[in-house]
Amino acid sequence: GGKLQRSPFLRPRFPPEAMRAKLALVVALAALGLAMGPSFALAQEDGVEDYGDDVAGDEDVDDDYDGDGDYDGYDDEDDEDYGGGAPPNEVKELTSVAELDEFLDNEDASVIGFFAEEGETLDQFKDTAQSLQYEFRFAYTTSAEVLAKYPKYKAAVVVFKSPRFVSDKYDKPKARFPGKDMTNTQALKIFASAKSLPLVGQYSFTTKERYTDRGLPIVKVFFDVDYELNPKGSNYYVNRVRKVAADLGDKLSFTIAAIADFSYETADYGLELEQGKRQVGVGIEDGDKRFGMVGEEFSVATLKAFCEKFLAGELKPTKVVDPADAVPPPPEEEDGDVDESAVAVADPSNMATLVDGTKDAMVEFYAPWCGHCKMLKPEYAKLGKAFEDDDDVVIAKFDADAHTPPSGYEVQGYPTIFWVPKGGKPEPYSGPREADAMVAWIKEHKSA
Repeated sequence: GGKLQRSPFLRPRFPPEAMRAKLALVVALAALGLAMGPSFALAQEDGVEDYGDDVAGDEDVDDDYDGDGDYDGYDDEDDEDYGGGAPPNEVKELTSVAELDEFLDNEDASVIGFFAEEGETLDQFKDTAQSLQYEFRFAYTTSAEVLAKYPKYKAAVVVFKSPRFVSDKYDKPKARFPGKDMTNTQALKIFASAKSLPLVGQYSFTTKERYTDRGLPIVKVFFDVDYELNPKGSNYYVNRVRKVAADLGDKLSFTIAAIADFSYETADYGLELEQGKRQVGVGIEDGDKRFGMVGEEFSVATLKAFCEKFLAGELKPTKVVDPADAVPPPPEEEDGDVDESAVAVADPSNMATLVDGTKDAMVEFYAPWCGHCKMLKPEYAKLGKAFEDDDDVVIAKFDADAHTPPSGYEVQGYPTIFWVPKGGKPEPYSGPREADAMVAWIKEHKSA
């Protein structure tokens, strides 16, 4: 391709739509029954995004960031822990400022619990974090050193956006959860989802649901994202995209996406992209419709023009996709060596027979294409083997992508696991997802 044009930053605008989105978040949180403190009420009235957190002008707002969005030198050694096919995120304890900084240094946002002491509130936070371990990166600290750096946080949960994508011009680097109830999993999930996304972020298997939940069309700029070997090159494109997002970010979500991760969907946008070819492609996802910027060389000007044509309704979809086609294909190396013979396969025709109330049962609701489900698969198979000879315990799995889950099982994501005690009703299981720990949990909770 030709040389990309460099243009001065466009002036940011924060239109009424952005304020309405904030108000919608406030309403959603309030509807979930949060106990709001005075600082939240004041923040809501003043339109402060951080709800009692640092605001522009406070001396410690931006001391963790250089403000230009050019975060060089980050490595991706932990990237394998996130995204499609990744294992659950450990709820990590941070014992120093150095450990905190290292944890924050990631492509995804971080949710940190700050606590002055051990106790019930911290235990509740750990339980909630465990239940959301597939969706966010969680950590906690009781370190005097860390609390000294953040003196406002004595018993607080704070969402930090990824420093790789934060820009002082457009982003608040962190936001404090306004709730007092650490057991309100859904409220924390909604808040973290809303506050984890910068003006321009990385579209990944971990973040895609958050972008979809925003309800805005998603602009994806595909290229060889590499913060390990080429951070400056990656930031170059992020900064170009940010110039357009500054004007249109209230109408569209702007992201970058690695060709290596999403090569299976680039054809939907009419794009022919290959990893390692230094190519850049642009697409817009709007529900089941895909729009591709075909035949145009990427630049700030062409990206802006493409987005404006989309918003004006002047573009025809490149493709209207079937939901079944909008998922990644199975990996080339299938895990055929996983012995699942001890895991019962449930479906609408036999669910009532397998889980009939005469035994304890654990049921995983999964999707074959789900990366997290694939990572759970060997652990869940081991769990099945552990109870293979126990006539009082059933370990089952249910393909919730192919079949509608039965009444009583509320499945909002994959994988979702339910514990069904003998003669009882389904209960969401939010414990650990390693085989040994799950075995111990069932032995503790199984009927006598």
